[in-house]
Amino acid sequence: MGRKIRTGIIGGSINNGWARGTHIPALQQLEEYELTAVGTSRMESARQSAEAFGAAHAFDRAADLAGHPDVDLAVVSINVKEHHAAVRAIVPAGKPIYCEWPLGSNTAEALEMRQWVTESGIPNAIGLQARQAPAVNYVKDLLKQGFVGKVLSAKLNLSIEGMGGESDKANSYLFDREVGGNLLTIVTGHNLDAFTYMLGEFKELSAVTAQQFAEVRITDTNERMTKTTDDQILINGLLESGAAAQVHVQGGVKHGTGLTIEIFGDQGTLVLSAPATIQFGSHRLRGAGASDAELRDLDVPASYVDVPDSLQSDSGFVLNVAHAYRKFAADIAEGTSTAPNFDEAVKLHQLLDAVEESARTGNRHVF
Repeated sequence: MGRKIRTGIIGGSINNGWARGTHIPALQQLEEYELTAVGTSRMESARQSAEAFGAAHAFDRAADLAGHPDVDLAVVSINVKEHHAAVRAIVPAGKPIYCEWPLGSNTAEALEMRQWVTESGIPNAIGLQARQAPAVNYVKDLLKQGFVGKVLSAKLNLSIEGMGGESDKANSYLFDREVGGNLLTIVTGHNLDAFTYMLGEFKELSAVTAQQFAEVRITDTNERMTKTTDDQILINGLLESGAAAQVHVQGGVKHGTGLTIEIFGDQGTLVLSAPATIQFGSHRLRGAGASDAELRDLDVPASYVDVPDSLQSDSGFVLNVAHAYRKFAADIAEGTSTAPNFDEAVKLHQLLDAVEESARTGNRHVF
């Protein structure tokens, strides 16, 4: 292979749980990449983090990180409200960008960010890593191969304890609608994206959203804040295939049951489940085809896993991100676009807008 892709992570702090727990171990295990730079909001923490992760450079400005000659790829893994400014700072350097989902705080920001990278011809990827999950891709292929026959209906149900009426201070932004990161955009966004990736897009939908918790108790300070986000998301609709679809995502459940996706066809059934949201992995897949008497566990073939041996036993938390990076490396080298990019991010933003519009107006949205 050629030279490693020298990567800088904006938000690669030792205090950033997501970057520390997924991006950095994924990059460290992939032969295509080398972590060369860390950027945080303060130079002191940037230097500490760079030293901890073995990166040569530390920055407190995104533009400086992106412009450094030892950085080939800039990764944005910070609070969603800062994505727009970070991408704007990176674009003049003309280097590939990997940005976490949501792309922007709203669709207008996402459209502008897509325009920047399109006009500049910059390779780009969005952190919708559930599309890289082996079980998700296996389900997609089983459906294509006719395992269940004609898909009649599909149901996604997700219940989690978080995003209800309690939070620590660090995650309190998830309850402020203006920030743009909440149960609808983050949790529902990731799960809806995987759902439509496997089953196809919605052609029409109606939605109801509700707020069962009016305020949030901040557990580490005992403060209370007004909540401006919803904790119940319900969607009914028809997919482009004609299949009926139902989605229910809820937060603040005392004993959540995690994720279950049921796909019913005229010849069989598939059930994909996980203890948390779909992008975190630990998937269990069961199915029954035309000749099966009952549901049975289905093992995902080894061919769906393309990561180093050191990640083979990972449940998906790092593995799915590593798969995304591996696809993006190939895209950068070959000029392809196999990893989800800013185009896909804009489409998902627009789908979530349709959900919000339907919930607000009571009207059915037809695409």
